[in-house]
Amino acid sequence: MSEITFDWKPGIEEVCLKLKGKKRIGIQVPDGLKTKSHEIVTFVTKLTEAKVVLWGEPTYGACDLADRPLEEIGADALIHMGHLPMPYHSEFYAVPTFFVPVRHTGKLSLSKKAINELKKILPQKIGVVTTAQHLHMIDSAGKILEKEGFDTSVTTGGPRLAAAGQLLGCNSSAARKLNVDGYLYIGTGLFHPLTVALSTGKPVACLEPHNGTVTIADPRPFLKQRYAAMSVATNAKRWAILFSNQIGQKRIELADKIEELLIENGKETIMIGSMHQSHDQLLGLGIDAAVITACPRLAIEDGPTWPIPLLTVPETQILMGKRDPEPYPFDEFA
Repeated sequence: MSEITFDWKPGIEEVCLKLKGKKRIGIQVPDGLKTKSHEIVTFVTKLTEAKVVLWGEPTYGACDLADRPLEEIGADALIHMGHLPMPYHSEFYAVPTFFVPVRHTGKLSLSKKAINELKKILPQKIGVVTTAQHLHMIDSAGKILEKEGFDTSVTTGGPRLAAAGQLLGCNSSAARKLNVDGYLYIGTGLFHPLTVALSTGKPVACLEPHNGTVTIADPRPFLKQRYAAMSVATNAKRWAILFSNQIGQKRIELADKIEELLIENGKETIMIGSMHQSHDQLLGLGIDAAVITACPRLAIEDGPTWPIPLLTVPETQILMGKRDPEPYPFDEFA
């Protein structure tokens, strides 16, 4: 297995050339780069001669920027690492914001054994999708698979997406726009390929790009858990409607509509806003269930650990009789 490291210095050097003369610069790094934070801050300080501050809260994507709080402390710019920009809201940044892509440097592992496993899972005509960290592997994977008889294709999704083949946890349009019979997901974790499997109803094979492991994105355990959460929430009396003030996650009008729907169905409600949502924010409020109108990933990944049901918007609509329960509607941002 190739050693997995993170290639970030070239991107930082390029961005810092544009930041000469800035007096205070903020930096956001994803959890995977936290151990490099001091090195990154030192590097940027040396290149720009600015006062550099690290934003301490977690960042979950380009929808989750620290531009506004940094503006309040007089920052001249924000360096956001690990994610690609969301083109649709780029004109609304509170301070100039620069995105530094971070690539996993390990080489693509796509052995003959892995290809044979893919042939057992996938039809011939497939789409290839991945996350920002592995976009550079799409071309080489496609060339290998074409030689093995696959018909591969890639396309760019909606306005939240910056590159062909790119997936977000809240948007699988790069997959849905393709006229294919199945998908190959290059990357780690199950959340992103599950969005593709659920939104398309087609088979999705997952290739762990650094060790060549092939698995299937099977939505059945996920669906069992989600319908169980809805069942538990059926008798919930007091609901929290959670919303975010982050520009890429803010759906306040939708939150208002969900509150109206719950009230119409005899529920007590309270709307709660924050940058990042957690169950601790609900302690002492007597909440029986909650619905997340910000990032749906919270319900999908963290929801099972909450002591109360945490539902997505479509799941809440199902429970209130405003949506059919099948096929399962994944909560996607346009």
